[in-house]
Amino acid sequence: MKKLILLNFVIFLFVFPAANVFGATIKTLETKRDEGYATSVVYEQDWETVYAAVKYVWRHSENTGISQQYLVSVIDYATEDKAIYVNYPANGSTGMGVFFIPLRNNRTRVDYVSAGFSGSLYHQGIIDSTVDEVAYFLGHGQQAYREYTHTLKEQWHKKLEEESRSKHRSAFE
Repeated sequence: MKKLILLNFVIFLFVFPAANVFGATIKTLETKRDEGYATSVVYEQDWETVYAAVKYVWRHSENTGISQQYLVSVIDYATEDKAIYVNYPANGSTGMGVFFIPLRNNRTRVDYVSAGFSGSLYHQGIIDSTVDEVAYFLGHGQQAYREYTHTLKEQWHKKLEEESRSKHRSAFE
């Protein structure tokens, strides 16, 4: 189990940022968003509340993908631009962006965008998890969210253990 986590960490630390060899920029993310390559979600909250929720989820999530992404990236909270950028110090590129668009009646559209080759299933998984966790946070509050993300982590570990035992049993049968 520890080897799997270490391997994932090494992959996320070096391989995924390095795969973005063209050095995606904030402009790349904005272009992709304008071309429709974004996961868009509308939340029933004002943009400042949603912005704070995304920041909180990124910092406190126990989801392996989100937490590892947080550890290997430099998060640029560009509040004045109503955006959050995920930068990779290893190659100086910007891998993901989260854009907040205020709508009427205290609603906010959020566009989650992944750039370059790193626009992979890995990043889409992080985006999907972030969308789900932000919605849960906004609907249930901070304490309930912390319990929720911890429960998700425990379920994930249990699933990995069951898969490992299943593979181990079948190898000896």
